[in-house]
Amino acid sequence: MSTSQPALFPIMIKVWAGKEKYDLRYIRRSLPSLLNSGLPAEARVIFVNDVSPNPLIAPYLDDLARKYPNVEIWTNPERLGPNKGQEYNFAKLVERFPDAPYFVNCDDDIIYHTGWLQRLIHTYREATETGLRGVFTAINVPIRPSTGSVQLPTTEVLLKERQFALNWFIPRDVYDQVGPFVDAGIAYDTEYCRRLAAKNLPVICMKPSYVQNIGYHGAYQDGELYTAKDYVGRRDLYLRSRDVWYFAKRRFMTVARAIKHTLLPATA
Repeated sequence: MSTSQPALFPIMIKVWAGKEKYDLRYIRRSLPSLLNSGLPAEARVIFVNDVSPNPLIAPYLDDLARKYPNVEIWTNPERLGPNKGQEYNFAKLVERFPDAPYFVNCDDDIIYHTGWLQRLIHTYREATETGLRGVFTAINVPIRPSTGSVQLPTTEVLLKERQFALNWFIPRDVYDQVGPFVDAGIAYDTEYCRRLAAKNLPVICMKPSYVQNIGYHGAYQDGELYTAKDYVGRRDLYLRSRDVWYFAKRRFMTVARAIKHTLLPATA
């Protein structure tokens, strides 16, 4: 008698680093955090190098692939950016994993709590049993308000019309219903959320959050607008020390501007 094995499914992370020191700083904290979070055996991690100009990124990703057998490295033919890159790479992902029951899309500036994906899959299964369908995520970004909540057997989830694709878990049936990602000239997650909403499919956020955005230490943020306030884990000493430095610097700049504004009439 043969026993069926769970189907493989991918976790795709587009990686890009410029020549600024902080680019590598957050990537080197994020990617190992993912790989050491106790991922399910059937998960395959796809790091997509979007032709990073930083010469250290390619060897760094190759080193991760040597250390972790569940890692694949893809390199785009040219710099595609987030929108065209999502359209191009997700189509390849579906072709590479035709039997995947779900797809996971993550950013390279996220900290992952141990067991985050198992918890997210469990939440997805509980929701499915109640008839709740949509795109799932393990982070609640507070800047995007919820339209409601649902109490599942072991967790509460928030329902949203929009949330950034920092961490998306896309069931295969939802993807087949909504269709592929397209580069429509706006943020690809905004465009996809519009199509989700048109089919009455919400973004379903776990509460509490099991992953955390690095925030202003990441690629695009200059504050904590994208930071989950209910993260179950604890940011390490480095990130907490950066918090202190960031807020001290912001306070200093505020005081300096006030002093300059006060002195301007006297020096005019």
